[in-house]
Amino acid sequence: MHHQRNGPGRGRQVLARVRLAIAAWVVFLLSVGCAPQTDLYGEAATGGDDPAGGSAAGALVDPPAGTTDVPSNLAAVVARLPAAVATAGATFRLRPSGDDSGAGSVALGDSAAVACPGAVAGSCYRVPLESLLAPSDSFVFELVAAVTAGDGTPAATGIIGAFDSAASADVTPPQLVDFAVSLAGPCATVRFSTDEAASAEVVVRAVAGERVTEAGVGQTAFDLAVALTGLEPGEPAEVVLRVTDRAGNQVETSAGSVELPPETPLLVITEVLANPAGPEPGQEFVELRNIGDVDLSLAGLRLEDSKGADVLPEATLVAGAYALVVPSTFDPGSPRDVPPRAGTLMVPVDARLGSDGLSNSGEVVRLRMPGTGTEPLISIYGGWVDVSAASAAGKSAHRLVDASCDHPTAWTKPPRGPTPGWGTP
Repeated sequence: MHHQRNGPGRGRQVLARVRLAIAAWVVFLLSVGCAPQTDLYGEAATGGDDPAGGSAAGALVDPPAGTTDVPSNLAAVVARLPAAVATAGATFRLRPSGDDSGAGSVALGDSAAVACPGAVAGSCYRVPLESLLAPSDSFVFELVAAVTAGDGTPAATGIIGAFDSAASADVTPPQLVDFAVSLAGPCATVRFSTDEAASAEVVVRAVAGERVTEAGVGQTAFDLAVALTGLEPGEPAEVVLRVTDRAGNQVETSAGSVELPPETPLLVITEVLANPAGPEPGQEFVELRNIGDVDLSLAGLRLEDSKGADVLPEATLVAGAYALVVPSTFDPGSPRDVPPRAGTLMVPVDARLGSDGLSNSGEVVRLRMPGTGTEPLISIYGGWVDVSAASAAGKSAHRLVDASCDHPTAWTKPPRGPTPGWGTP
């Protein structure tokens, strides 16, 4: 009796797995048999899957390829393509994996460009569903036709990915747990988790208006930084989490309020060399950049590590330029280290940065307004890159985007060659 009662359900599960395996083989065969040596996006095609885990046509962001138990009332598919396409002329298709003709395709709405999560290259698109998925079935998502934006070149088409639908719809909104908000210079760090895969936005509501920041897609753990610049300094602001699951069920929850930070100079820590190839700590440096459009005085600013601080001497950093904060023994002509770019502002302090030089295993470095050590922070490097390995000697931690918030995702991993006085390599 037990075997007879569970048998049909088990059969459907086996069939679903077989269909998904067939879809995966279709992706593989198409990429091997049809991909050119160089595709029309200008990316090298090797005949296999691309680095994001999809075909030459792109990759599924949400639900990711191979996902099971996708609710039958799935609200949208998010796909990543290697390059931007003209959405007005793009045709996506979502069909049962066994239906090559596409006669049973799911009705889709107009696609819209959205931000790709993380630092993955490419362009992402959200494609809404206008009808339900058949339950307990396998589906293939593909790009049927498109042209690249700007030049109208035909885009590489084909299967983007496949997934399995669940036996039923999802009508329950996601639940939020473990959310926390903390200030980090001119930004707020926001962390929270959900009980199911979801997309999320962080909304900062203040007297001067509100700011909405995309937090991610298809995730259960969220960790991001939200810029607070441009809002009224010193005023309270409410931080709201707006979370939507794959079925479109949405919940909005207040994560509390913060006091908006005061205005600070547009200075950022852009590079940290804690493990130079030459003598330590004499060849260490912390690179700063003025990302504003006015010249800035560095006099009195505090550069801190975990145990000590250096007060910067009088120096003017012109708009857009870099400065190197270095020990007084720093040798710009050292044969073992990359020399600073000609004309870079050198800002010498004591014989050691911070209390006793910078730790190679990763140490927090803060740039703070003048005072005794409790003043507002301007920029923070959280010691997120470990450079203690022998292979990391002479390599730096670099900020990827100068105007980005202070957050682990804003910095290179692993370390890269130093570029004292110019941008990220």
